[in-house]
Amino acid sequence: MRGWGIALLLAVCLVASAAVVRASHKPIYKSSTDVLEPGTWEAHFVWLRSDYFNYMGQVWWQTYVAGPGLIDLLFLDLENFYAFRDGRPYQTIVPPLGPATDGAQYASDLSGDLPYFLIIRNAGSVTVHVTWTIFAEIDWRRWQGAPPGPSLNLTIERASGPLQNGSSWETTFDAPAVYVYHCIPHIDMTGIVEVVPGNASSIPVAVQIHDMGFHPEVIRVPVGSTVEWTNHDGTNHSVNLGILPGGFVLIPAGGAPLSAVLGLGALAAAPAVGLLLFLRRRARAAEGSSKKPERNWKERVDDE
Repeated sequence: MRGWGIALLLAVCLVASAAVVRASHKPIYKSSTDVLEPGTWEAHFVWLRSDYFNYMGQVWWQTYVAGPGLIDLLFLDLENFYAFRDGRPYQTIVPPLGPATDGAQYASDLSGDLPYFLIIRNAGSVTVHVTWTIFAEIDWRRWQGAPPGPSLNLTIERASGPLQNGSSWETTFDAPAVYVYHCIPHIDMTGIVEVVPGNASSIPVAVQIHDMGFHPEVIRVPVGSTVEWTNHDGTNHSVNLGILPGGFVLIPAGGAPLSAVLGLGALAAAPAVGLLLFLRRRARAAEGSSKKPERNWKERVDDE
């Protein structure tokens, strides 16, 4: 029995080591810092491509709360994201993480047909500043200089042009559609605007640009709504909206599953992976990466 125990321990260590090696080659998909009031949440989407021969369908995410506060992490497919947003019962792809001050998780065998959503929710009683990073294996179009998303040839339907610090741009959506957008030159800054039928007339919706990200990143608005983007970063950003042909198409009940489960190997590797991601985040901060926030935009506004 002792021999079997040693063999099992070695197997677990090998699985963890292999996962760490794989993680070391994963590109950063995107990252930013959320400022969340108690009880509020933000969604950040991951959209992979499944038509590449080396597609792995693997996603890692890491979060870190600066100062006091607790968060919950939920990773959902599109159908369950709708249920979560509408207040209906939902099911996560991996076991929810939290309440916690930080954490790292992993999911594999994901479909590339629809987006997945990482929900970061303030589970405490104080405002939290949570820095998050999403890694993906494999978002191959990043290597080609194109933004993450559903289609390599996504046509830009409307764009803001460069936005300096303090500048804003707005546009009104007059027909149902799904827009996937990104910043130029920061192609890993992405967002979704889902325009649904309704009787609204120019309802204003504000999207703040800070810490190299769009906040909120995923919004749903009725036809007739006006969305305004305001840049609070010290560097120029832009909004480039492309229409997703056909919008979101959910897989019918009984069809191919949208979600995957967290495997035993990922569970065994979680502590080692968490340490790796933590060290990578520290290393990127020391290198002065463009993803490191200059200062939180709310703190800059308060100082002024």
